[in-house]
Amino acid sequence: MMTVRKGIILILSVALLGVAAAQFAGCEKFLLPEIELAQDTLLFSAKGGVQSVRITTNVITTAEPAFRDQTWLGTDPVWFDENTTLQVTVGENTGEKRTSVIPIKSEAITKSLTIIQEGI
Repeated sequence: MMTVRKGIILILSVALLGVAAAQFAGCEKFLLPEIELAQDTLLFSAKGGVQSVRITTNVITTAEPAFRDQTWLGTDPVWFDENTTLQVTVGENTGEKRTSVIPIKSEAITKSLTIIQEGI
């Protein structure tokens, strides 16, 4: 009689372990969000132009000027979800030196790319 009881306990134990393993395997893996910029400042002459910066990320990320009225400054792409090279375009400056910050952000992280353009 004891061997039958031990057999039932063994079967139940294996079944419970199987259920626990299936639940663990079904868990989603959560990534620790990362955003790294190859450099955090770009310097432009008064003539403007295009420069690039390498961004390493593992989450959906946006990169656009902080203020929409800054028509002298643009980025491409505006959003991405993997490592990319961000192109920053700056128009000609006919006034004084100007500075702006482009937030590089996901839901959990924000990094800053500072843009400095000389004046005439």
